[in-house]
Amino acid sequence: MRKPFTLLWLAIVSMSFHTLHPDCESLIFFKEGTKTTMTYYNDDGKVTGSAKTTYKKVEKIGPTTMASATQENYDKKGKLASSTDFTIKCENGSLLFDMKLMMPQQQAESFKDLEMTVDGADKEIPSDLSAGSVLKDAQVKFSFKSKSGMAMPMMNVSVWITDRKVEGKESVTTSAGTFDCFKITENVEVKTILKVKTKTASWFSNEAGVVKTESYKDNGKLVGKSELTELIKK
Repeated sequence: MRKPFTLLWLAIVSMSFHTLHPDCESLIFFKEGTKTTMTYYNDDGKVTGSAKTTYKKVEKIGPTTMASATQENYDKKGKLASSTDFTIKCENGSLLFDMKLMMPQQQAESFKDLEMTVDGADKEIPSDLSAGSVLKDAQVKFSFKSKSGMAMPMMNVSVWITDRKVEGKESVTTSAGTFDCFKITENVEVKTILKVKTKTASWFSNEAGVVKTESYKDNGKLVGKSELTELIKK
């Protein structure tokens, strides 16, 4: 089964900063040393992998507060498949996500020995979420080359995230706890050699970040889902 494509960025939403921009305060959750685990499942409920994120450093640079973190991606057998260092910024009351985490997990595993260049518009979560809100689109393009510097244009990956809407508020319970969440829906299109489209719902908590996701085909059939299965706060 194909894994949901928006799950990779969903595991990075939760964090907390020591020095807060007033408009960011309601969005920033985790301190340095906090760890989360998102577990991914196929449409039959079988585990397809997981992502473990550790928030390492939080600092304020001028008007921007920034968190540095590492995400480790594991396959269904628990074997480490790839590892990515990333940052998340908070500016003017919005979280801005490092779009390198939008790389679909299957491609990340295939291209892990290549050098990657990332270009695109960040994905944003504003502080004033409310039912009916329309959020900004996001996009990213990944280009690859060999360690020797040879470009590999046929191995590019593009991701578009559009029609982002806040559907309302819901309570969500996982093995990590019970959280009050905003349900956000969006359309995701991933293009490599082929083009794959999914519709994704995510449940975002001001306490714990993204708690759950579900991805569907155009016909409404479930493709896969993820849940926050571990939350360790320092």
